[in-house]
Amino acid sequence: MSDSESATHKALPEKLLVGYTTNSCQDLNDMSKVTRAVQEGVNVLIWAFIKLVPDENGTKVRVDGGPNLIHFELYKQQLVELGHMDVIHLVSFGGWNGPHLPSGYDGKDLFYAFHNWNTPNGCKLFDGIDWDLEGEDNLQGKNNLFTLECLEQVEKVSQLAKKYGYTVSMAPAESYLDIPNSKFSRYVNLTYPDDNWHHEFSYHGASVYAYILAKWGDCIDFISVQFYESFSHAAYDIKKLGVAPHEFLIAYIQRLFDSLEGEEGYFVNFEQDETCKLKNQFVSVPLNKLVFGFANGWTNCEDEKAIFFPTNDIKIAYNKLKVLGRAPRGFMFWVIEEEGNGGLYYTPGLSDILKIRTSDS
Repeated sequence: MSDSESATHKALPEKLLVGYTTNSCQDLNDMSKVTRAVQEGVNVLIWAFIKLVPDENGTKVRVDGGPNLIHFELYKQQLVELGHMDVIHLVSFGGWNGPHLPSGYDGKDLFYAFHNWNTPNGCKLFDGIDWDLEGEDNLQGKNNLFTLECLEQVEKVSQLAKKYGYTVSMAPAESYLDIPNSKFSRYVNLTYPDDNWHHEFSYHGASVYAYILAKWGDCIDFISVQFYESFSHAAYDIKKLGVAPHEFLIAYIQRLFDSLEGEEGYFVNFEQDETCKLKNQFVSVPLNKLVFGFANGWTNCEDEKAIFFPTNDIKIAYNKLKVLGRAPRGFMFWVIEEEGNGGLYYTPGLSDILKIRTSDS
């Protein structure tokens, strides 16, 4: 494959409706929920998850997990035949309890392991990658700390991915890009000491993904913030303080404009971790990259743990923000396989708000 072929880039849609799927494409007769989501408006599919693991000799790495590539290629063609050639397909690294990148390997080697896996016939199967590296249940587990090596590997893989024409996205849990706070830590087994609830929950972060944006933000095409993180600020404000869901979303955007930098973002005290060797600084979070991340039918509307945003509240917030010229790039939800749970289909409402595939934008 020539450099020009490998660098071919499939442009993102102007507005993004991102749906994660855990479908492994093992059975092409079991794709109905994914197909329905695309037909109803999802224009970015993120396939979860793959991981990079050392080979038998430990000298190289290989890709493990993810969809059946032969079936995935056939399914992509099925979507094209249905008229959905605009769909962007990304594949995600990480997930809760998922591994971080393997230690001891250069980011360049990790990228080429992915790239070679993704181009078995010389053409790209997936249009890009998504970073969803998170923590793990074991509070003392190694994945509750993002090592500097791992963050530098993310940088190198992302840089090469962009060079080769891939889309690169990230999906930080709300606390991993903690816009209301300036605290910084690479640990993700923390509590929220300032929120007067659920101090027994010790799996929050403190803007670890801001490190990536501060150093290599140009490599990231869009950022899906998981408001459904367990016991998030969103859940606290809405469930504990009684803030209306649409008011929370509007206030979230407003915080991005509260700085004196003249652009969207927030200030992060990186010097709280001397080993990261970053100065305290403003971190840009551009609206044209920001995607609101929601939970669909798997959440319990009465539960405090993972907040549910009704589509009517999302619509009110989006329309008000649009009038102000401050609307986000789009919406994301986890997960397509839960569409229809409890009779709730999230995709049509989100698509209607964004006017996906219509002339009314």
